[in-house]
Amino acid sequence: MSNTQDTVTTKIYSPNQVAFGALGGPVGLIYFLWANFSILKKESLTKATLILGAVFIITLIFAAPYVPKEVPALAFSAMYVITAYILSRKFHLNKSEITNSEEYSFHSSFRVFFITIPCFWVSYVVVAAPLHWLYSIGFFTGI
Repeated sequence: MSNTQDTVTTKIYSPNQVAFGALGGPVGLIYFLWANFSILKKESLTKATLILGAVFIITLIFAAPYVPKEVPALAFSAMYVITAYILSRKFHLNKSEITNSEEYSFHSSFRVFFITIPCFWVSYVVVAAPLHWLYSIGFFTGI
């Protein structure tokens, strides 16, 4: 009787997958960076991602009314994607490191896609609801 047990690998997101996940808005950006730091057991960076992510979202809420109307929404999406890619390349494993690793393998692209969609809607609610409330109470009058 032989032992043909498969080697179990830990699933991780590639920099491209993290960048795609950032299309889910700020929540997608935070989630995919946080997930990889968590998988890599980088506790201090995991916490920093959540704290800085919350600060980023709060800043976004209060800064959004001051963004000129001429700036397209696509600029924000590009900013999230580029930021996610750069941070992932700097602090996570790159594609070749994951491919050559016996410890890690890629999450499926379907998983990334199906997590990105709810991240987009949560981002919408997390940013739009407070903005709507702040406008309704007259916080941004005179802008």
